[in-house]
Amino acid sequence: MNWRRVKNWLGIGVIVALSLFAVAPVLFVVVSIYVAGAAAIANLGGLATFLTAEPPDPFATSGGVGPLLAGTLYMTALGAAAGILVGFPIGIYIGEFKRDKLSHVARGAVNMLVEFPTIAMGLFVYGMFSMVRGDVNSVLAPLSRDLSSVLGGWVTWFVGPLDFYNAYIGAAALAIVMIPYVALFTASAYASIDQPLREAAYSLSGREYKAVFTVLRKVVWRAVLASFLLGTAKIAGETAPLFFTALGNHYYAPFTGPTGAVTLWIYEAAQSSYKVQVDSAYGAAAVLLTVVLALFILAKLLGRGR
Repeated sequence: MNWRRVKNWLGIGVIVALSLFAVAPVLFVVVSIYVAGAAAIANLGGLATFLTAEPPDPFATSGGVGPLLAGTLYMTALGAAAGILVGFPIGIYIGEFKRDKLSHVARGAVNMLVEFPTIAMGLFVYGMFSMVRGDVNSVLAPLSRDLSSVLGGWVTWFVGPLDFYNAYIGAAALAIVMIPYVALFTASAYASIDQPLREAAYSLSGREYKAVFTVLRKVVWRAVLASFLLGTAKIAGETAPLFFTALGNHYYAPFTGPTGAVTLWIYEAAQSSYKVQVDSAYGAAAVLLTVVLALFILAKLLGRGR
């Protein structure tokens, strides 16, 4: 008997078993959410109703997450856009200009933000906005009137005087959560570029800005896309930063005021003593999980097409 081969197979078997043990909880959570969520969506009126209707009250027989899903998608889109616009250049700076002293400070700050409590970020954004709300509204109020007179009243759903709680400061809090993820992934991607390739990029482009943002960007675009998706998935499932910013809303309402989110409803409905609302929380969790998974599938398709 070849004991070396036996030990090799035993080692591989242990690794496979541990891998399955690690994956099993994730699969269990995903399957349980979809099973319970699908049943809840069917009982609450079907998928179309669930995606468009307002959340059920304790005595309702149907309902959904329409305004909550709209709020989540809107705030996530704004937060992701701001996160990539700020996080990407920060990542380039700390990854490509490591010799600068300020680069070390920036990396330390980004590493701290990764571990920073997200609920504190929401409180910070709320506090800062409260200080400048009057000045901001003095600009937005006439702007909203002018745009409404030209484009129609629907503009007030997006542009207008902001309440103390609104979708825009919710998106700002989500953007702060996302920035360090994008920055660190981008920095790692740029730092991993081979030195000959970097020297060729600088010599051919002639300008440092063009070499970094045009030539080398094409080398690391997959890693940057992965960081963007990771950050977007992260903020799409965030709850804590929205407590002090978006606050929550069960109805379709302008984004300039309190705005609902799927995560906020899951937190609220899961604590309800009424079965219909607990069921809607499972359905909302299934919808949110689908949105997150769709982001990764879309990234895979875009990656194959380039």
